[in-house]
Amino acid sequence: RHVASHDALTGLANRPLLHERLTHAIQRAVRKQTRIAVLFLDLDSFKSVNDAHGHLAGSKVLMEAAAVIRGCARETDVVARFGGDEFTLLLPDTNVEGAVQVAERIRDRLRASRFLASDGLSVRQTVSIGVATLQPDKPRTADELMKAADMAMYRVKASGKDGIYVSEEGL
Repeated sequence: RHVASHDALTGLANRPLLHERLTHAIQRAVRKQTRIAVLFLDLDSFKSVNDAHGHLAGSKVLMEAAAVIRGCARETDVVARFGGDEFTLLLPDTNVEGAVQVAERIRDRLRASRFLASDGLSVRQTVSIGVATLQPDKPRTADELMKAADMAMYRVKASGKDGIYVSEEGL
């Protein structure tokens, strides 16, 4: 059961489990009139890691980055590998300010980390993060919330990477 719901490389939740948990979180948030937030993360220029050090090293960077991201989350949060070098966090009972704090913590810790140190390397990695929130009076589907966070992440990419952007939808 765990194998079917978690990413084999990082051990994080996979997309189907994330979607299931997000759908339930939205239903709960609407019912209890609470907020939730979603972070969509994309490692910046990750292809250059694979190009410079090979795909095995790239996989190791993904595992190390996943550990950093997981270390920034609460036990009640869902941390998922969305695919490739993209990660998603579901933050229940979190408003936009709290979501931005988590995003800043992740960005700062990833930026400060030196990846592949056990291999004698010092690879630096930055991240672009999109933030979207669900307002109790403006319910959205899981796909709509994910799309808003994804589009916010692309705003960061378009403005130079290594940053955080909050979706204006639902604010």
